[in-house]
Amino acid sequence: MTSPKTSEDTPQLELRNIHKVFKSDLLKKSQTAVSDLSCHFPKGACTGLMGHNGAGKTTSIRMIFGLLKPDKGEVLFEGRAIKRHDRSQIGYMPEVNKLPLNLTCEELLHYQLKLIQPQSLKTRVYKQRVTEKLKEVELWSHRSKRIGQLSKGMGRRLAWAQATIHQPKLLVLDEPFSGLDPLGRQLMSRLINSYRKEGQTIILCTHELWSVNEVCDHLHILHQGRLVFSSLNPGTEEVERPPQSPFELGVSGVSLKELEQLAEREQLSQPQNCEEYGYNLNFAFETYQQASAWLSLCLQRGILIRHFHRQPHFKEQDLLPYFAGDKSA
Repeated sequence: MTSPKTSEDTPQLELRNIHKVFKSDLLKKSQTAVSDLSCHFPKGACTGLMGHNGAGKTTSIRMIFGLLKPDKGEVLFEGRAIKRHDRSQIGYMPEVNKLPLNLTCEELLHYQLKLIQPQSLKTRVYKQRVTEKLKEVELWSHRSKRIGQLSKGMGRRLAWAQATIHQPKLLVLDEPFSGLDPLGRQLMSRLINSYRKEGQTIILCTHELWSVNEVCDHLHILHQGRLVFSSLNPGTEEVERPPQSPFELGVSGVSLKELEQLAEREQLSQPQNCEEYGYNLNFAFETYQQASAWLSLCLQRGILIRHFHRQPHFKEQDLLPYFAGDKSA
């Protein structure tokens, strides 16, 4: 007998068999944008929603916000059909900033709080909250500057502040790294990871495969409106992933047997996995301590180190076929 789900087990958001067809006119064929899509987004995690252009990501997001109504299926928020007041607990950062250019940074954030009136914040702390947000995104010194005078990078950071200032239960980010320089991307990654570590729920819509390993815990991939890969949902094919945060050491010019004998003499713990490619060896370790001990041994013995890094959760070569439609559940 299975135990009943607790509130912690209930997803923050769930799409259950949603289907959307666009009928432009009588002379053109109907276009299916989303086809019987079922997936969920767990609480306290960042889940990537990926796919090619036209895969159905934008249509799905619009149905979440109530801008489009599904032809069938339903959107659930904390286990029940989503209501209008639930959407006030969702933050949204669009791909393209659409901020009022004549307002200052401070004015925009004050207006956002007055518009949403979050239950978790008293009116008397609005000013303090605005100050904290502007400092968080490094815009405090630009607080009186009009939005039309901001650089694109500053505008993206202000859009983050606007999306998160009311402490939403769910944050939807649409291409948050778009148009950012390396320093801007680094700051955005830090903001997302900090928000995630606070136990907040995030949906990240992106084309950037590198960002999946940078900030995401889980991943859904859409192709032509269908879910073709999920790290969460039963019934879809799953890419084989390494254990959480494993470390990889690559060496060359030494045989596996010789290196194992050296490690045994030094009483080093065995790696999780070893792959041998000719004269190259790749070792996977569960902890940094294990990996660094083997690295030290190889350095002492003058063995050539090819690489030493943390393995990604999702490997690009495993994900690309899903974007092209070469794989499906």
